[in-house]
Amino acid sequence: MTVWEKTLINLQKGHGKLMSFAANASERIKAEITIVRLRMQIDDVRKTIGDHHRSIGGKLLEMKDADALPPSFDLFFTNAEIATHLEKIERGQKDLEILLDELRHETDALKTVSVPDEERSA
Repeated sequence: MTVWEKTLINLQKGHGKLMSFAANASERIKAEITIVRLRMQIDDVRKTIGDHHRSIGGKLLEMKDADALPPSFDLFFTNAEIATHLEKIERGQKDLEILLDELRHETDALKTVSVPDEERSA
């Protein structure tokens, strides 16, 4: 085998390793971008839930100031505005659970990204 043939074989091996590294780096970057997007969505959902909690609290204070609180605390939640916010909070919490599950899935996928065995031995 001539020097040029050995050089060509080594270049081909190096190219294969470089391509493998590039593919793994690309997948990792995609996963990290997805994780950042999911975290941003989670923050938005938590903010929305917080806004609804503040609306309920504001309504409670308004009703207290106007001496309009129901005699029973259970009746307080029959108010249409409060019930609507409570439903939105429940939907937001379900969305948050879904996003957290996706985030867990993406982080698990990120942990499992690795170099194939055949590329390691080359």
